[in-house]
Amino acid sequence: MTTLIVKVDDERTESLKKILSEIPYVQGVKEEEKSATVSEPSTQYERIKKIVEAAKGKNLFADIKDPAEWQREIRKEWDRDL
Repeated sequence: MTTLIVKVDDERTESLKKILSEIPYVQGVKEEEKSATVSEPSTQYERIKKIVEAAKGKNLFADIKDPAEWQREIRKEWDRDL
């Protein structure tokens, strides 16, 4: 058996439930209540901002002594033929 999750506008919920309940191979129709969970940021800017805020204070690049040399090495990897 497979479970499908479908998001529907509030005004269309009842009509979809009626249609699904009339299909013989549909085992059941269950409606979940709207949850009060925090949604993920929707724009790319908001997602990047969330990642940057989560990384603050974690000292992620403490092991890099010379940033210019580190970047040079990264670029060398990009230039390799694979």
